[in-house]
Amino acid sequence: MTDKINSPTPLVSIILPIYKVEDYLEECLISIQNQTYDHFEVIAINDASPDRCVEIFENTVGQDSRFKLFSQKNGGISKVRNLGLNLAEGELLTFVDSDDTLEKEYLEELVRGILQYDCDISIVGHSMDFSNFSIPIHFKRPQIMDQKKALSFLVRDMMILNYSWGKCYKKEMWKKISFPLGIIYEDVETLCKVFLNAHSVYVSHQILYHYRIRQGSLTQQKNERNYQLKRAYLNQLRTVYPKYPEFIKYGVFNQIRVDLMIAYDKLMILTNKKK
Repeated sequence: MTDKINSPTPLVSIILPIYKVEDYLEECLISIQNQTYDHFEVIAINDASPDRCVEIFENTVGQDSRFKLFSQKNGGISKVRNLGLNLAEGELLTFVDSDDTLEKEYLEELVRGILQYDCDISIVGHSMDFSNFSIPIHFKRPQIMDQKKALSFLVRDMMILNYSWGKCYKKEMWKKISFPLGIIYEDVETLCKVFLNAHSVYVSHQILYHYRIRQGSLTQQKNERNYQLKRAYLNQLRTVYPKYPEFIKYGVFNQIRVDLMIAYDKLMILTNKKK
């Protein structure tokens, strides 16, 4: 069992990486600033962004003492998040991507899920926002899941997706856990370890996080993307298999799914060459 959060208003540390998001940063910062649950700190880390992000940060929230800006040499998203984990002072943690936005009840619902039901992780629904349409992803009703059930959704990448954002964690869930450096799909390899530390998970039906899909963003680059995803799913399976060997069927499905994506991309390359 994990320790209970005794404070009725625990401090939430929001870890916010900043890199090349000058067109979206102000909207993101304002959505954080307008949260109905206001006992939070923002650990904003400038990863040597070459644009106007620092200026935008200072102009938008520079006078708000809850927002703290740190800078480092460019090291990538994992290095940024690991620094954020080390700097966070809150009993609770959440991650926000700096080109995304939050509904004003985002933190309130996440904190309520942990406090009211004594859960270790809480999750809200989200929307995948493309330029012309959005895809909502959420459960029909709120529920509390034990570790095995929550992990089964995470490993299948179904409803509970392998993204660090959209979730709130007791800080102790991250003890001795960090994001691997120099790879993509770092969340896939990391979140399963965090969920293995959790006794129970609260899942809200409310859509309170808006994930922006941008052309040219990291998740949209095809260079070795599918091979990296295949590796990440394999490492995820290696992590959960000792406790839940029955999850091997999900791992096999993930490998087949990625192989089909790889085959499709190769087919598209060949088709384009013939044109």
